[in-house]
Amino acid sequence: MAADYNTDFAQLTGLERMQHFVDHADERFGVAQWLGYTVEHFSEGEASLIFEPGNDHLNLLSTIHGGVLASLLDTVMGCALMTMLEVGEQHTIIDLHTKFIRPVTLESGPLKICGAVDHRGRRQCTMSGKIITPDNKLCATGISTAMIL
Repeated sequence: MAADYNTDFAQLTGLERMQHFVDHADERFGVAQWLGYTVEHFSEGEASLIFEPGNDHLNLLSTIHGGVLASLLDTVMGCALMTMLEVGEQHTIIDLHTKFIRPVTLESGPLKICGAVDHRGRRQCTMSGKIITPDNKLCATGISTAMIL
């Protein structure tokens, strides 16, 4: 059975939850497993992922589906916020805005997805993210708002 980070690890801070997620990458499930990213870095208020596009991520035009890119932005911004949560806190994303700059293909190479917390309030937080190619070309950006539960 898959871990439920909101109940199984409620006694951990967000930074500790992120470390557990990284240390047990082989136990990932659901979207995290399907997307297949790796966590490159995380520290308080920021996170970065590496994503290698695959055939399962293509749309009918043979580019990476926009929903996949939006999911990666949602994930990295959520990870960045996770690093700022105290024991007992949870969060949920309440909006996500994505802007696609250029198409991403299988030939784009491993993408770097970066996220940061721009504002951590008591009840709401704002985050931003970007997806860049190995040659530092911007592919997509995102902004998001989350609610602290």
